[in-house]
Amino acid sequence: MTRAPAVLRLAVLGTDHVHLPDYLDVLAADPRAALAAVYSGRRSPVAGVRPALSAAEALAGADAAVVVSTTARHAELLRDIVAARVPALVEKPLAASAAETGRLAALLAAAEQPVTTAMFLRCAPELRHVRALLAERALGELAGVHLRFTHPGLLDGAFTGAAGWMLEERHGAAGAFADLAVHLVDLLGWWDPSAGLRVRGASYLCRPGSALNAGGAAVLSWGGVPVTLQAGWTSRPGGMLLHIEGTRESVTVEPRLRAGAALEAFLGQLTGEVRWEPPTAREIVRAARVLDAVDRAARAEPG
Repeated sequence: MTRAPAVLRLAVLGTDHVHLPDYLDVLAADPRAALAAVYSGRRSPVAGVRPALSAAEALAGADAAVVVSTTARHAELLRDIVAARVPALVEKPLAASAAETGRLAALLAAAEQPVTTAMFLRCAPELRHVRALLAERALGELAGVHLRFTHPGLLDGAFTGAAGWMLEERHGAAGAFADLAVHLVDLLGWWDPSAGLRVRGASYLCRPGSALNAGGAAVLSWGGVPVTLQAGWTSRPGGMLLHIEGTRESVTVEPRLRAGAALEAFLGQLTGEVRWEPPTAREIVRAARVLDAVDRAARAEPG
């Protein structure tokens, strides 16, 4: 990776993701970066910025990129990013299936510049502290883990307008459980890369008139430790809860989450600051395979 300029010019590729405002807020507040170009394939919703006519045009004048398109467009945009030799942060999931994730992860692994996904839970100080406790075996032998990540977005109309694609499979949407649980599965792999993850059972919460789930729960084995995951878009007030029980002591945290923290960490990475350990291509594929296994288990559940 070449030395970063004093001010990083960032290209925004796609304007369909609900986290676009979070990233624009980061750019507005961070003196290390500036918005260089926006490409969306339609009229740009970013005031004062003339939309680029293509991803290649947007990348031509950029030092880095952030992808906030539909999941279905990731493949084409990643090919442009790799060809332009530009580092990039891509909204999760990388793809809608484990097979497609594997194909795109191969692009990431071969890229000359860092390209990764926006797993912002890795940036939360409370969760970084838990990682340290686990590494030190401060809790003793683990007896059980519960992870919950929910919000009321479906109830509050978050997935309308440009973000309406998150309710449609043709745009790469996979449902509420995968949308949020991908963070939880990634967290487990980040905490202990050596522990195997096996799906023991799963169930989805379905709503009339929708082909995609509104949430669900899964039971996993994490290196032999039972883990329950809960994720969905219909809980008030929502938020994240982590509870880990060990033979020595237990820990419960409800971290404050900021989606923009992933972009802050990524910009720091490009300017030589260590703020996170970004997901590797191997870790991204591993999480996708677990979510595929959860989906198979949930669809096989009677009723």
